[in-house]
Amino acid sequence: MSEITEYNEAITYEKFLDTARENIELMKARFNDLLLNEQEQETLRTIQNRINILVIGTDRCNDTAGNLPVLARMVSISPKVELRILDSDKYARFHQNFRVNGKRKTPVVLFLNEDLEELCRWAERPNTVYKLINEKNNPSLEDRKVALKKLYSDPEILRQSLHEFMSLILRSDYILGRH
Repeated sequence: MSEITEYNEAITYEKFLDTARENIELMKARFNDLLLNEQEQETLRTIQNRINILVIGTDRCNDTAGNLPVLARMVSISPKVELRILDSDKYARFHQNFRVNGKRKTPVVLFLNEDLEELCRWAERPNTVYKLINEKNNPSLEDRKVALKKLYSDPEILRQSLHEFMSLILRSDYILGRH
C-alpha cells in the first residue's frame, strides 16, 4: 500500500466551512439536524484504532454538501477518527486516481490508517440516492441538482449516509485489529 501524503495538505471541516462559497448554510443545517441514537454514539466513541478520513470534494457539489456534514457529525463524537477535506478542483490530478466508470466522482471518501494507507473508500452518494436519481427518465443536469438538494434535506437520506459511513468506519477498525 502506498501512503496518501495529500492528507497532510487537507483542511479540517471547520476550515472548509470558513473558506466555502456555496452550500454553507445547508451544510451547517445538515450537521445540526443529524441526530445519532445512543447505540450509534457508543459505537463511535468505542472505535479502538486511529482512522483518518480524507474527503476529496468541493462546496459546489451537492453530494459533498449532503454527505460531508454527516461525516463531520460522526467525527465530532469519535476521539479516534479525524476528518480532513481536499479540494477536488485544486487537487484534480490526485482526484483522477479515484475514478468510477472512467469518471471523476465527488466526493470520494478515503478511510486511512495511521500511516495514511487506504483501508476502504466510498464515492459520490449513498445507494438510496443513486436509486432515486436513476429512476428518473433522463433528467437534465439542472433537474438533477434540484433533486439532489431536496433529497439531502430528507433526514432518512442523511441516515442512509450515516449507516454507510458507520459500516466503513467499523470495517476500518476491524481491519486494524478491533477486538
